[in-house]
Formats: sequence, C-alpha cells, structure tokens
Amino acid sequence: ERYAEVVADSGIDAKVGQHVWDGVVRDLTAHAGDDRLADGFVKAIEQVGAVLAEHFPVTVGDSNELDDHLVEI
Repeated sequence: ERYAEVVADSGIDAKVGQHVWDGVVRDLTAHAGDDRLADGFVKAIEQVGAVLAEHFPVTVGDSNELDDHLVEI
C-alpha cells in the first residue's frame, strides 16, 4: 500500500489535531510495509477509537449516526 488517509468530519477535525491523524497513518503504513496490513488496520481502529472516546464520550441516549464499518477508497 502506498497511500493512506484519515478523513474526519469538521466537528472531529476541530477538536483533533492533524498530528494525531498523521501518527495513525504512519503506523498503518509501517505495518503495511512490513506485510502486516491487517494488524495495521486493527491498530489504526484502536487508535482512532481512543481519540474519539476522549473527545466525544458516549452519553446516555447516544445512537450511531453512521454504520460501523471500514471504508476503503
């Protein structure tokens, strides 16, 4: 894999710095370069989940606005 990008909406982007997404991409592409892409996706999802939980904690009555799935473009 030669390219990866985290695409966040404006609300998330306003609270989470670009350096965070750069780190996620760096880790993902490092795993891909080591022929461990699946491990890279798992780590990326864990990292993003931790960041989102910190800035957007779940509250009573919250519901998913989008489906829970990975999108590859």
